[in-house]
Order: sequence, then C-alpha cells, then structure tokens
Amino acid sequence: MHFLYIACLPALSLATSPPPPTQSNPTKPDIARQHAYEDDTSLVKKYVLSNYRKTYREPNGTLEHPYLVPGGPYDQSWDWDSVFTGLALLDLGSAPYLAGSMKNFFDQTNSITGEVTICVDPTTTSPSCSSDPADNQASGSHAKPLLIQGALIAADFTGDYEQFHSYKNKMAALLKYWEDVRKDPNTGLYTWHDQMESGADNLVLSTCPSPRSGCWVDACANSLAAPDVMTFLYREHLAFAKFLDEWGEDGGDEEREKAELIAKAMNDVLWNEDDGFHHAHNVTSEYDIDFATYVLGFPLWAGEDAITKERATAIVNRITSPDMLGEWGVRSTSSENEFYNNEDIITPYSNWQGPIWVNSNVITAYGMLDHGFDDEALVLVQRVMAALAADLRETGEWHEDYNAEDGKGISAAGFLSWNTLGYRMADDIAKKINPTKV
Repeated sequence: MHFLYIACLPALSLATSPPPPTQSNPTKPDIARQHAYEDDTSLVKKYVLSNYRKTYREPNGTLEHPYLVPGGPYDQSWDWDSVFTGLALLDLGSAPYLAGSMKNFFDQTNSITGEVTICVDPTTTSPSCSSDPADNQASGSHAKPLLIQGALIAADFTGDYEQFHSYKNKMAALLKYWEDVRKDPNTGLYTWHDQMESGADNLVLSTCPSPRSGCWVDACANSLAAPDVMTFLYREHLAFAKFLDEWGEDGGDEEREKAELIAKAMNDVLWNEDDGFHHAHNVTSEYDIDFATYVLGFPLWAGEDAITKERATAIVNRITSPDMLGEWGVRSTSSENEFYNNEDIITPYSNWQGPIWVNSNVITAYGMLDHGFDDEALVLVQRVMAALAADLRETGEWHEDYNAEDGKGISAAGFLSWNTLGYRMADDIAKKINPTKV
C-alpha cells in the first residue's frame, strides 16, 4: 500500500536547483593557488608517511589474512575503506593488506547466496560492525559491490592474479546476489537495501535512512536505485571479466555484456536531460528523486564507455556549479537543498547532507580524468588537499569529513582511511592517471 513507503521518500525540496550551464564550465586551476598546493601536498605526504602503518593489521581472530582498518573510532575492516586505503598506500606496501582484506571478505561470503556483511571484525561474527558497539541492527545490509575491484587493484599492482583464483566462485556468488535480490525486473535497476548500506548514511536521497530509524517499514528495503550502486556494479562486472581473462577462462565477454546492460539501464531510466545528471529512483513507488548530491558524479567514474561525452560534459558542468563545488571540494549535498547542513553527526549516522568527503571527491576527480576534464580534476584535488593540510596545521590529525563552508574537520578525530589518498592523488592528477580504471 502506498502509505507504507511514504516515509522512505525524500521530501519535496523548497529550493529550486539552478539549471546546469549550457557550455563547458569555466572552472580552471588557480595559478595563485599552485604554490600553496605544493606546500599542502608536501605536508599531507609527510603525515601519511608517519602514520600509514596504523591502518595495517596482521591476521587475527576470525580473519585469516592481513587486512586494513580505518583509524579513529573504528577497528574493523570495512568495504570501501579497505579498497581506497589499500589503493592509496600501494607504494608503501599495502598490496598484501589490500589483497588480504578482500580475501577476508570473500572468506565470509556465502557461496550459495552471495551474502556478506559491510565489514569484517576479528573479534566477532556480528553482522553489524557499527560505530556504536551497542548497535547490532544491520539486518539486510550487504557489502558494496566493489570487492572484486579491490582485489583487482591488488592483483594489477603485484601482477599476481592467481592468488584470487580460488575465490572465483565467491566472486560469482557476490554478483549473483545482486542479480537475484537487488534487481528490479521492471527497470533493470539495482537497489540499496537502505541508505546506510550505500555508505552515505543520511544522504537526502532517503529520508528514512535505515532500520535504525523510527520511520522504517519493510517496504523501505531494497527500493532506492541510484547512480552509485549502478556504477559500482558496472565496474564490478568489468573487474570480474578481467580476472576471467587473466585466468584464461571463459566468461569475460558475458560479464562485459552484463556491464553494458547495467549502463544502459542507468542511462535509459535515470538520466534527466533537463537537469543534466542521472537522478535516483525509488523502484517501489516509481518516484523520481531529483536532488543534486555527490552521487551525480559517479557515472563519470564508470568510464568513457558507460556514458557519452555529451552527458559527461553535462555532469561535470553540474557538479562544478557553485552549489556543489565549494572552496574545499564537492559538497555531499547541494547547498541549494533545504536539508543542507554541516553538523557534527556520527552516531548512528554520519553526515552526508553537506560536508566534504575525501573519497567521493577522489572518485569524481578520477572520473573526470577518464573523460578529459583534466583541469576540473586538478581544481577538485587542489581544494581537497587544502582541507586535509589545513586540518593538520590546526589539529595535527585528520577528521572523517569537512565543513564545506570553512574547511574545518567535523567528526571522528584521528580518522585515517581514504584520506590517505592524499599521498598519491596529486601525482595521479599531474600524470593524468586513474589507478582505479577497469
């Protein structure tokens, strides 16, 4: 019945989002900022060099392989934290820890159902791994579909693809899970179980983020389709295809065809020509969600084969508009949105209604490179690096997210995870390298 899922729909915004520019965005690197950028980069690299080993763990408890953990209030191996931290620190010896993190996830993947939790913990088999130790409410949550991509990053760096061969069936099960449980047969779109599962805990694409919310009803589950989950899955199938090719096995072309179907569904159903970006969509209510958030940049990260150059241009124009791109990077939610804020929130939800997040900005920057928007990528990295460096100068450590208006750290003091991408992102952008390309 319709009233069952009204609580799960985003409220109508009272603000009107600005129309996308009709020509290439004029955003260019600030020459005057270049000297500061070099100083910022040097400071960030020194901090990473002094602290990166805090993210490394040896086999322990239920985890049989070396693994990565984020610093701060966490001590578990989380899905996208592990992938981005491992990527960031490859030149500092992270490859076995990244590979081990993915193996630990594969070890805990059900080979029949493909189910696996969003994080793995050496001390418990709890499905939660919440930032609140008393909170064990994570029913239905599933690891993001980027574990095969994480394994591929480690395999590409070491040239050792065979180390993951024994996990072929687990990889196939992970992908089958999304096909069996999360695919909407009417649209071909895939869905998040809830907003928290996406990693963007309280993003405005959902007003009832998860079962931890008082508004939650069963009809809320598996209803939110968005560009982020579609991009993750598109890339995940391509990563599996590459493994199959490297192992000399059949099936790679079939996986690439599945990826093409995912891109087609994303473009056919979610693209909005007037707004110039892919909307989110509630498959239960068939409600179109037109809020501008950081996820509008995800299709850039899917690569040049996933979207046309014209659409990539429109997305870059939109995400570099003043309401999205601020002095410290791309906001998690448009400043034109009525729910926009930079409050200090972490338990039970971290705040994605405005603050700057390093991981989403780096994803966007790498995606920009793939489509030839090198200057825009540099601007993004310059601004994020400025926030990271300012935090070190003021507090001597990093935070999980940053105030989009003044650049100050907000929550989780001592956080050390994907912000270590600061160690390599300046070099990647200068060399026009996307190390996450599949």
